[in-house]
Amino acid sequence: MTAWLRAVILVPVAVAMVSFALANRTFISLRLDPFDVIDPPPTFEMPLFLPIFVGVMVGILIGGMAMWISQGRHRRAVRMHLRTIEMQRRQAD
Repeated sequence: MTAWLRAVILVPVAVAMVSFALANRTFISLRLDPFDVIDPPPTFEMPLFLPIFVGVMVGILIGGMAMWISQGRHRRAVRMHLRTIEMQRRQAD
């Protein structure tokens, strides 16, 4: 059931991402330092969808790491409760 549900969610997302990438194939110039006007740094030529996808992926990774760090105390509490339960089982045996 979960594989079917995963496919129902991921297939439309993949189709949307591919159609977005195909619609935004125009090449852009990406400069990393907008303040250096006298001696501009090198520019990177890439399709428009690429920096957008990279930005979304970096945002997902940063958000996932922030959630993982913020839920650390809950994981620690679960581990402590599981140890307590295991210790009580051993005492009962």
